[in-house]
Amino acid sequence: MKKNKHIHKTFSLQKDQTDCGVGCLQSLVRYYGGDISLETLREKSGTAKTGTTLLGLYQCAKEIGFDAEGCEADIDALIEHNQPVILHVILEKKYEHYVVCYYRDSSNNNEFLIGDPAKGIEYWSKEKLEEVWVSKTCLTLQPNESFEKKEKTISEKKQWLLNLIKEDQESIYTILVLGVFTTLLGMAMSIFSQKLIDDILPKRKLNVLFLSIGFLSFLLLGRIIIQALRDFYIIMQSKEFNQRINKSFFSSLLHLPKLFFDTRKIGDFVARLNDTQRIQNVIKHLITNTAVDILGVLISIGFLFYYSWKLAVICLVVSPIIFYIIFRFNKRIIASQKEVMQSYSINEANYIDSIRGIDVIKGFGKQDLFLEKNLLIFGNFQNKIFDLGKINIKITLYSGLALVVFLVTILGFSSYNVLNKQIKIGEMMAIIGISSSLLGSITNLALVSIPIQEAKVAFDRMFEYASIPKEKLEGPEIEDIQKIEIRQLDFRFKGRSKLLENITITLEKAKITCLLGESGSGKTTFTEILQKNYEQESGDIVINNHLSLKEISTENWRSRVSIVPQNIQLFNASFLENIILDQNIDEKKLQNVINLGFETFINSLPQGLMTIVGEEGVNLSGGQKQLLGWMRALYHNPQFLLLDEPTSSLDQENRDFIYQLIAKIKKDKIIFVISHNLEHLEEISDEVLYLKGKRISRFK
Repeated sequence: MKKNKHIHKTFSLQKDQTDCGVGCLQSLVRYYGGDISLETLREKSGTAKTGTTLLGLYQCAKEIGFDAEGCEADIDALIEHNQPVILHVILEKKYEHYVVCYYRDSSNNNEFLIGDPAKGIEYWSKEKLEEVWVSKTCLTLQPNESFEKKEKTISEKKQWLLNLIKEDQESIYTILVLGVFTTLLGMAMSIFSQKLIDDILPKRKLNVLFLSIGFLSFLLLGRIIIQALRDFYIIMQSKEFNQRINKSFFSSLLHLPKLFFDTRKIGDFVARLNDTQRIQNVIKHLITNTAVDILGVLISIGFLFYYSWKLAVICLVVSPIIFYIIFRFNKRIIASQKEVMQSYSINEANYIDSIRGIDVIKGFGKQDLFLEKNLLIFGNFQNKIFDLGKINIKITLYSGLALVVFLVTILGFSSYNVLNKQIKIGEMMAIIGISSSLLGSITNLALVSIPIQEAKVAFDRMFEYASIPKEKLEGPEIEDIQKIEIRQLDFRFKGRSKLLENITITLEKAKITCLLGESGSGKTTFTEILQKNYEQESGDIVINNHLSLKEISTENWRSRVSIVPQNIQLFNASFLENIILDQNIDEKKLQNVINLGFETFINSLPQGLMTIVGEEGVNLSGGQKQLLGWMRALYHNPQFLLLDEPTSSLDQENRDFIYQLIAKIKKDKIIFVISHNLEHLEEISDEVLYLKGKRISRFK
């Protein structure tokens, strides 16, 4: 096949087919024995609401272990290639779409086996394929050595879970042992009832009666104490596990690349953090109820064999039937639970977005519109819960009917044996009591698949984030930044055309460089690259003439760099805490910042540095937030200071103050200013550059 040199061409997609590209990619991952979630593929391919591109699929395929090539081909080339290919097709002569062409099937009229994410597996004739494949563009994929098989992914998931629970081994073993004693003692009443009816009362053994009652009382009290002790270990294990899994997940989250957060909604993070509770609930269920139920089944069947081997055999025959009735719903349960969790994430994100944007909603009088949107999204969420509930009701109904039949059979069989004098009345009462306990345990064991599947879905969702490669923090460190050379730098977001191309500039100490450009030209993205938040596609950033920025310790680099962004992110704490972002205050550094001219500003605050800024700085004006951002950046004493529209929210007086401040601090820093408006920046800048059409040139 001929390689397509224009692989970066963007193909817009119909709104309801935005996942068709990654759907094709996921199909091929599974075809070759892998297992990668749709969410991961979306992230790696840059899939957005408007869909993906052939370039995005190409980049994603390379990253997950495929040798991929964008090609231009024809039908004959497909037949000769005879391996799975992703095709870009046009449906109904207007809708752009992606499908997988696996091969031409000689056993089926030489038609092509097509995998369509929207419809499933189909056979297309050569004529139909020619009709829809008008672009003749495709993506060939072949797994290489870095492609991970499903078995490896499963092994990594198991290891991650084992690492989380290995510290709970002592508690788990204690809970299980105490559960054994609790179960055994629970059988005491059935055995005592049998002895009482068949032996003690008919023979009027008063001494044995009082002794038995005393011994039974001792056993029941012991059971209560053991149960309380077991409950204590359960809540202790729950607390420690919850703290550990929360720390593990949140730590993984905080160390993910910034680009990862820029492509997701807050609600999705909140929803996945809540998934930790689902996992713990199932672990708790398994080591408490499930373990006890297993023991209960074994002990109950043992007693039934003692009383009547025929009844025990009936139990052994009926139990698999109950399990089968419930397990046949497994696939529907898993699919429904995934839909519930995804709907929950969407609902959570919509709720947070609406509250955060309340000023806009009220300012434009759009309450009814957002209410309607909320009702639609929340209604969809509730529909998914309702669908899952219907499945659970069916399971409960069918299993309940089976259990009733089972219990009636036991009752009838044991009563018949009493009439034939094969067993005694007391033995029948014991059998009924034990059978009832057995029925409950069997039902619980059969139904445990439901929370296990829910936890599996939650665990897979958490593992998606936990398994994403973290930022590389280690590397050589630098003490002083004298010079930053950007050499032929290119950058693009995944699946999109280049945003920056062949950027070559030099930033030096004691020099102020200003970069002008229109909104959306890539100025802010450029600062993200300079902070090591984004990684360039090609080119290099060289520090002090010899060290590449890629090699430098990320932690060390960021300790030498500060930014005053256009939008200051504040935390619901005091003004001081938002400046230092630490538990300990360096009084000297703080005073040095204040002495730069911030005294009047600090004194104007209601409680000075102790003023509570409120959630997202609700208690501060836009200008106050920006001045706080300046103090935060300078407190950390950066050698490289990035300024993104540094005076956009300030009045003229404070703008003049900031311009004077920039000129004052330039002697021991590299200062890089980006703005869409030159204003007075030309007066303080040593060099003014202009970003337009992906490239940087000197401003004229």
